[in-house]
Amino acid sequence: MSSRRLPVAVLAAADDRSGGALEVAATAVDGLLEVTDDPALLEEAVGVLLAGQPAMAPIWHLAVAARGPDPPSALAGLRRHLHTDADAAVTTATAWLREQQATPASVATVSHSSLVQRVLAALAHEGPPSSVGSSAPRWGSVAEPGTASARVSTTPTLGVVGADAVGPQGLLNAAGTRELTGRVPTLVVATAVKLVPAEVFERLGGPGFEVVPLEALAAVVIGPEVLSPAEAGRRAAQLGTDR
Repeated sequence: MSSRRLPVAVLAAADDRSGGALEVAATAVDGLLEVTDDPALLEEAVGVLLAGQPAMAPIWHLAVAARGPDPPSALAGLRRHLHTDADAAVTTATAWLREQQATPASVATVSHSSLVQRVLAALAHEGPPSSVGSSAPRWGSVAEPGTASARVSTTPTLGVVGADAVGPQGLLNAAGTRELTGRVPTLVVATAVKLVPAEVFERLGGPGFEVVPLEALAAVVIGPEVLSPAEAGRRAAQLGTDR
């Protein structure tokens, strides 16, 4: 066994219970990149991450990259895409919501998602839609991240949520998501590292999470693309044949 110690970043990512999945993944990949020259320690680090973050789809992608033929290149590529895909998802989701005449006050959400918060901030910065006239819907107040599922906004017209994972048939996200999707059309804002095949999706989750059928969603943003729920599910299923 290697005499070197696990990187601090790996341990921090494995123990993080407050950060969003993308933030945790970025910290985790930085730690893994520190030990790509030590296969035994790299595998130990992957095991710690998988055990510490059993609900996070990006950790599975990191594990696949770390266990591939060229871990340094694969992990570095993932690290770059974490940022570029997140930026693209925010831009795409904001545009979709603007097309629906959404403002931050018209959108309800549940739980913490850095992407959702960025989308809401972008909507607020751009101001109200110019096309809204006297027939505009009544704007409600957005639910604060982490609030209970029963305390979503009282008069929302749309929902927007993040994703802990998107599988072939379902979305894994914080409890309260299912209720929200039953109230208003709901957009998921995510990146490609949230897509996982069925065998991975089935073992993700834990207390505080719930699975929502994809057909309950209005659309799914994956990086720069707005996908139908069915197409998002197909892409997740394809990962099971590619790897």
